[in-house]
Amino acid sequence: MDNRFKLEDIKSVVFSGGGSRCLWQAGVWTVLSQKPNFKPSTIAAASAGATMVSLLLTGNAEKGLDYFKEVTAKNRKNAYWSHVFSKKPVFPHFEIYKTAILDLIEEDDLKKLKTAPEVRVMISQPPPWLGPRSGSFVGILSYSLEKFLRYPMHPSFSRKLGYRSQMILMSQCSTVKELADLLLQSSCTPPFVPVMKRNGMPVLDGGLIDNVPVNALADRPGLKFVLLSRQYPANKIPKYDDRFYFQPSESITVNKWDYTNPGGLQFAYDLGKKDAVNLLNSLDAS
Repeated sequence: MDNRFKLEDIKSVVFSGGGSRCLWQAGVWTVLSQKPNFKPSTIAAASAGATMVSLLLTGNAEKGLDYFKEVTAKNRKNAYWSHVFSKKPVFPHFEIYKTAILDLIEEDDLKKLKTAPEVRVMISQPPPWLGPRSGSFVGILSYSLEKFLRYPMHPSFSRKLGYRSQMILMSQCSTVKELADLLLQSSCTPPFVPVMKRNGMPVLDGGLIDNVPVNALADRPGLKFVLLSRQYPANKIPKYDDRFYFQPSESITVNKWDYTNPGGLQFAYDLGKKDAVNLLNSLDAS
């Protein structure tokens, strides 16, 4: 649909996955949430999009941006290949990611999630005929292959192979550790994040099923405001009367798993704020 709607028409929001690029979404939400008529009741999120939601709803988004900028300024590489034959991790992402969540969100912050919009966090599970590591490999391979061949907004290969999604309510997390586990599980993309389990079962990045989890809101009526994390060609954006897909106006200058680019993080956040202001202006004009 086009942008001929009112801000109060938005009943739910989707935060797509996209790693570091998801700071664009944080910028958008920061601007829109200052408007009293922006009152979505439900949020669906996958991967790093879910982490952005957790920081935004607990009031830690800008603190999180400063934190990640400081950490990534000190991190020299995205891969330390000299660690291959040692006990040190080759990829620094997991420890940085996990430590950030535990440092940024306090136990008292979890109370804010109880009164915030309902947040559905998407994780994926490999088919039973695959083990945790083979499930990771096949899932990532099928997702990457489909994106390369068809570049769809909503991929389907993984589901056809037997991968299944599961939605977990963020408000069910009773401790920051439980929240960190859930967010890491939704972002579980080996080798950057090691294979993880939930209730004894292997889980993977929710984005392997659908990086833009609109279908998690199938039971919710009203307009769904879908926050992407990268640009798509116009012919790849589906047309639905109850969805508005909103994407960055420029290419974001930081890659998904780039933990060495603090300037790119700031750019993504600032671009999100700018794009949100432009959207509000266009809505007012219409």
